Amino acid sequence: MKKMILTLLVGLMVLSSYAQELPRPSPWGKSSQVVGVTEVSVEYYRPGVKNRTIFGGLVPYGELWRFGANGATVFTTADELHFGDHKLAPGSYAVFAIPNENGTWEIIFNTDTEQGGTTDYTAEKDVFRVQAKAQVGAFTETFTITFDDVKTNSANMVVLWENLRVNIPFEVNTNQLAMRNIDEAIAKGEDLSSVYGNAANYYFSTMGDYDKALSVVEESIKLGEDFRNLFLKARILEVQNKNEEAIKLATKALELAEEAGSKGYANFISGTLAAWKEK
Repeated sequence: MKKMILTLLVGLMVLSSYAQELPRPSPWGKSSQVVGVTEVSVEYYRPGVKNRTIFGGLVPYGELWRFGANGATVFTTADELHFGDHKLAPGSYAVFAIPNENGTWEIIFNTDTEQGGTTDYTAEKDVFRVQAKAQVGAFTETFTITFDDVKTNSANMVVLWENLRVNIPFEVNTNQLAMRNIDEAIAKGEDLSSVYGNAANYYFSTMGDYDKALSVVEESIKLGEDFRNLFLKARILEVQNKNEEAIKLATKALELAEEAGSKGYANFISGTLAAWKEK
């Protein structure tokens, strides 16, 4: 008996020494994107067309599809997202689809990310379903999920395979998240001049809240004048039609930029000043 066990162990060791890592017919892939300040990603397996009819063939219409191959496709978000009227809380979710011949697909978000495929699917674990429209597009050999039309507050998750393209739009409340991050950075108390400066630039450039931007950049200036915060205040004053004050402040910012050897910023201020003086 001992001899038999020893022989078996030796055989297993020999087999393991010859184990190889071989390519999968449907390789694993991942796509990620930052939308505003929110990171989203999708992990999935990528089958190929391989001269087959995909939709209406390999992937039947009107039936649940695991949205790829092998294991579950997993979508992850760091913050709350909105798919139409539906909210998706931060976390990871399995994604399924039901393609329909009329071009209207159902996209399903499900809490069970450990599923191997549709045989493990349980509708009771669905978070919600949304509809998405399939459109005829350029031929795509390898099943692809990516992100497109990325804006500060929204993006599309895009599905490409065979001759179809499916856009799945979602939104994120970036302004709310950004203000939360600002409050947390101020509470932390590190490098506050830069924190206030960056916050003021966000209020000015993204939110268009000039009064708030002005009050916040002044907090930065109180902690120490530099060419960045002075020029930002000048820009805010200029859009508030306070041109004389803006030019005076920008001139001081230009001097500081030149003293600091920041040639690129100095050129930016100089060009802006010249435009203001022509008004």
